[in-house]
Amino acid sequence: MKQGTQLLLALVVLMAVPGCDALRERFALKRGNELYTQQKYEKAAEEYAKILAIEPDDWDGNYMSAISFLAMYHPGSTHPKDKEYAAKAIAGFEKCLTLDAPSEEVATKVEEFYLSLLVSTGEFAKAGGFLEAKLEADPANATLMVQLAQLYAKSGDFENALKYFEMRAEAEPNNKEAWYTVGVVCWERSYRGGPAVSNEERGRVIEKGTAALERALSLEPNYFDALSYINLIYREKAKMLAELGDLEEAQVAYQTAERYMKQAIEVREKQTAGPKPATAS
Repeated sequence: MKQGTQLLLALVVLMAVPGCDALRERFALKRGNELYTQQKYEKAAEEYAKILAIEPDDWDGNYMSAISFLAMYHPGSTHPKDKEYAAKAIAGFEKCLTLDAPSEEVATKVEEFYLSLLVSTGEFAKAGGFLEAKLEADPANATLMVQLAQLYAKSGDFENALKYFEMRAEAEPNNKEAWYTVGVVCWERSYRGGPAVSNEERGRVIEKGTAALERALSLEPNYFDALSYINLIYREKAKMLAELGDLEEAQVAYQTAERYMKQAIEVREKQTAGPKPATAS
């Protein structure tokens, strides 16, 4: 027991000697990780803060500090403590983004945590700016285009959502799903927009949506989902034209919708029927 006490005292003295910062960092990291494993996140964060007081650019200190505050944060909460935890976690992840991650996998994880936290706290502009900067550096990255489109859709920014869905479709011109998605987004704007959507805008999104769905069908004529939505978007067109008093054109649009609906039903019936059994010769 006496020998163990002497060893501990020697360690404390050694850590107090100038030039032993690395030893203090390792000790704080070990203790912090133990507390984190025990789900004592606030105490763990205090240990990681000791590391950052010595070396602000320490990867482990910044990453584990951010993770600790993230663990304490309750998504959607407006409690002052949760706002504080979220702000500290965001700051920690932003610092990590300026440092060299130990692996590509960890770097990706940091970005995912960071973006998820920004969305959870309603910081859509910051999240959008982050993704737009990445897209500017990698302008052909369709995955980033989809992320941006989904982010803006979630924030209620239809114009930017449509912009990036269209950008993705143009980047992948032979991707039927990309064109189909543009069509669905346009239909939703017309169908769910209500009085907030003017007739001028409605006409514009219906035209864009129809063209996108026709493009999807040019790639696969029996694309059931695209047939279903082009039927729906022509119904939106018929409704809009009727409201504007153009009953003749409204009837044409309605008949077109009926034709596409019939085609969609025929495709689905063929798909569900399956191949016919072979007949004995």
